[in-house]
This record gives sequence, structure tokens and C-alpha cells, in this order.
Amino acid sequence: MALVTGSTGGIGHAIALAFSEAGARVAINGRNQERVSAVAGNLEGAIEAAFDITDYDAAERAIDNLVKEAGRFDILVCSAGVRDRRTVAEIEPEEYRQVLEANTVSAFQLSRLATARMTHPEIGRVIFVSSTAGKRPFRSDPAYASSKAAMESLARSMAFEFGPVGTTTNVIAPGFIATEYNKPLAEEETIKEFVRNRVPAQRWAEPVEVANVAVFLASDAASYVNGHVLAVDAGMSVIL
Repeated sequence: MALVTGSTGGIGHAIALAFSEAGARVAINGRNQERVSAVAGNLEGAIEAAFDITDYDAAERAIDNLVKEAGRFDILVCSAGVRDRRTVAEIEPEEYRQVLEANTVSAFQLSRLATARMTHPEIGRVIFVSSTAGKRPFRSDPAYASSKAAMESLARSMAFEFGPVGTTTNVIAPGFIATEYNKPLAEEETIKEFVRNRVPAQRWAEPVEVANVAVFLASDAASYVNGHVLAVDAGMSVIL
């Protein structure tokens, strides 16, 4: 059984669909119960897990319920998060903390809850969805970029901690992905020019292209992949 946070839309939704198609039972997560029910209703055997990822009491109750209903717990994918595209001067410390809470602290706490409840830790999987911005930030995006960098460092620490029992922790760092959230951005001329000049494929990726990587990392084929940050960006991050 796999819990995919933020799976009512975007990359998280694509991962949930791909897991289901690969034969996994998936728990659909989001804050909106109606959207969670709608997505779960279209996937065979899916379980509804509507909770806010920063509400840790609710998260613990939800994960305990998932284990009871599914009879096992194997995979956690942390895909949900927030972005605040403002400069250091514009973001107040409390607003910065909110980004860290949603993107990094939640991943830490959900991982603690999940790894303690994995029924077969020898094949357990934790997957974080980060961003290429974690290593190469864009201008005026300090909160998001630093939260993702911290997430990647957390994954490396977890790889050491849980690797001995067989549970792997890895990160997917997407580049330009054509989610519904990014559609307005994709129409900006400066962004179009950047993609043409800096992304070798000269296009945005579809969410399923990230989801396919998640399926690999969750599979037995990736049993010896641990503590790795896998960029899904068509080579953008290796170009100077």
C-alpha cells in the first residue's frame, strides 16, 4: 500500500495513477475531502486519506487507519507542498516558516510516522518530490528553493538511518512539468525562451514522466538505490 500526499492533482495525482496501474493499492491524500473522494473513486481499491500534511495528529490518525484498512503499509510519497515566489526582503519570517513547515517539516514527520508502521521495512520505500530549484534556485524564490534543499538533505540522512533494515529513501527533482498549476507560467514568453534555450528537450515534461520515475524507485528494480536525488529535467541542471 502506498500513501501519496497531494495526489488530487499535479505530479502527486500522476504518481497515484501510475502506482495503481502498476498494481499497488493507493491512498489518495489532499485537504479537500470532495476532491479526495472523486480521485479515489476512479481508482480500484484506492483508500481516501483526506488530511492536511501539516496537521500531524490528523496525519497519524490517517496513517493508522490506512494500516488497519489495507493490512499493510509499504510506500510513502511526499508530493504535496507550497510555493511562495517572493524575495527575501518581501517574505516575513513567519511566512518563511510556513513554507518550511509544509515542504520539509511535514516530510520529516510523515516519514517518522510511516517508517514506524511499515509492515515490511525490508522492502519499504520513502520518496520525496523535490525540485531542481533545490540545487539551482531561480531568482526571487528563496523559501521554496531552500525548503527543497533541506528536503534533499533529510533524505540523505534517512538513507543512512533506515538503509540497514532495507527501507530506501530517495528524491525526485522535477524540472519544468506541465501541471495545471504551471499552465499560466508556461505561457509567459520569458519562460518559453528559457525552456527553448536551457532545456535540451526544448519542452515541458508531462506529469506522467515524473510518475514513471516514482514507479521505478518504488519497485524491486531500485532496491539498491538509496539516498539519491534523481533529476527529471531533460538535462537542464547539467548545463552551465
